[in-house]
Amino acid sequence: MMRGALCVLGWALVAGFALCPRGCQASCPEKKLEEREEEANIVLTGTVEEILNMDPVHNTYSCKVRVWRYLKGKTMVNGDILLDGGNKVMIGGFGDPDICDNQVATGDTRIFFVNLAPEYMWPVHKNELMLNSSLMRITLRNLEEVELCVEGESYSSFRISYECCHVIDSS
Repeated sequence: MMRGALCVLGWALVAGFALCPRGCQASCPEKKLEEREEEANIVLTGTVEEILNMDPVHNTYSCKVRVWRYLKGKTMVNGDILLDGGNKVMIGGFGDPDICDNQVATGDTRIFFVNLAPEYMWPVHKNELMLNSSLMRITLRNLEEVELCVEGESYSSFRISYECCHVIDSS
């Protein structure tokens, strides 16, 4: 009886490894925040106002995004890219399987890591920004981390210095 149970358990493990060949790692590994910030020429916060240009073949889409704040690269966003009086941009690349967190709905507010659309994507994506890496939710901690990356500092060093100062101030 015990031997039969061990045999079943053994086959269950074999089947599990066969179905999960990479040791059950995440199917979409995320780069470190520092790398994502470096690779993006523009980092902004904004709210998705409209979903447009659905591509049924590639399952990708673009969104009109109301920009609240540029954390990096504001000077790269010129008049041709700005929409509706200058506070909105078109961002493409949503649904891209190479980007982990890549889905949004109307009304979502996120931190966007983007680049100008390369010429090979014109004319379809001309004057669009393209999603470069996963979206980030807007939280105080996420905003602090991204701001520190843009400034060239790491969040962990900020956290340590903040805690040291906090201890000194509280005594």
